[in-house]
Amino acid sequence: MMKKSLKILFIFLCFFSFTSFSNAETLKHLKEQLASDEANQASIEQRKKEVQSKIKAAENEISALEKNIEQYENDIVDLLNEIDKLESDISAREVEIDSLLSFLQVANGDNVYLEYIFGAKSLTDFIYRGTVVEELTAYNDELINEMYVMIEKEKKMQIELKEKISIEEKSIAELDNKLKSYDVSLSDLENAHSDVAADIQARKKTIEYYEKIYKENNCKEDIDLVECITSTPNTTGFVRPLEKGTISSEWGYRICPVHGREIHSGIDIAVAMETPVYAAAMGTVSGITTKSSCGGNIVTINHIVNGKEYRSVYMHLSSISVRMGQVVDITTVIGKSGGGGYTLKKNGGWDTCSTGAHLHFTIKSGWSGSTTLNPRNFVNFPAYGKSFYTRF
Repeated sequence: MMKKSLKILFIFLCFFSFTSFSNAETLKHLKEQLASDEANQASIEQRKKEVQSKIKAAENEISALEKNIEQYENDIVDLLNEIDKLESDISAREVEIDSLLSFLQVANGDNVYLEYIFGAKSLTDFIYRGTVVEELTAYNDELINEMYVMIEKEKKMQIELKEKISIEEKSIAELDNKLKSYDVSLSDLENAHSDVAADIQARKKTIEYYEKIYKENNCKEDIDLVECITSTPNTTGFVRPLEKGTISSEWGYRICPVHGREIHSGIDIAVAMETPVYAAAMGTVSGITTKSSCGGNIVTINHIVNGKEYRSVYMHLSSISVRMGQVVDITTVIGKSGGGGYTLKKNGGWDTCSTGAHLHFTIKSGWSGSTTLNPRNFVNFPAYGKSFYTRF
């Protein structure tokens, strides 16, 4: 019986140790996350350079193809001019033959030709006169035939050049499509780089804040945040972060007009621009991000609710009214709502993934990590598309 009890105790202790380690939210962990973000930023920067190199290569290739097309078009113009000249020469030769035949009156069957031939004073002269007439007409016929051959050849060259132009234009179209994909990729990378940079900036501020608290409380970096920080008050639950609004998007999988199918990390509340946004529960401001390309101004608050650690996140704010480390309650205005074209126009081009004025509200498990929870499990929100007019 004793062995069995010891075995159960051993398993329990192993499980407890494992879960405590795996869920540990410490200053050391935050610094590891910062190092990971900085490595990710360097990776994104490298990928940006690679995409920029591809864009430059594609642009150079398009430029070369456009020069080829320009040369082919000039060659076609030269061929058309040459064909016009040949056709003009043919007409002149035909007139010359007609004049010759008219002079000799061979076409009319008159005997001038015979008189010319038989007017020879000797056999040699006879042969010479016959040969002259024959060679004159044959020479002109041959020249005309050669010119017709040249015309056909140059018409064929025209067709070949037009085919080359068509091929080059197709290549340009394909490169244009590549450039569009590269531009989208580069834009995504620049946004990602901007977001990671904003995350790094926010995480550095968070680490700086916690370092001060850890030092004041003489805590080691591998001690859990909640064990070292005593300023965050315990509360019993969350309330709505707005006095009124309409539920416009749910937590979980959705089809987004900007990103397509995605996991939506929070619940969206459509609201008028510049509406006051409140803390959803008592807590301590633990993160502030400004001008993120996807999220805009963001405030994160640490909470202890019924003894458990949570974070609430408020995104797409047009302005922020709190500071790092500030203790807040449900009456504290943390900022004002933003998002959509208004935010872009007013603030110079950030928060590009927001399509309209709203508050994105997220609840996360613990004081670090990325596990999001359905806000409906903590806050009494109405159904999708419905509105509310109180905070409770």
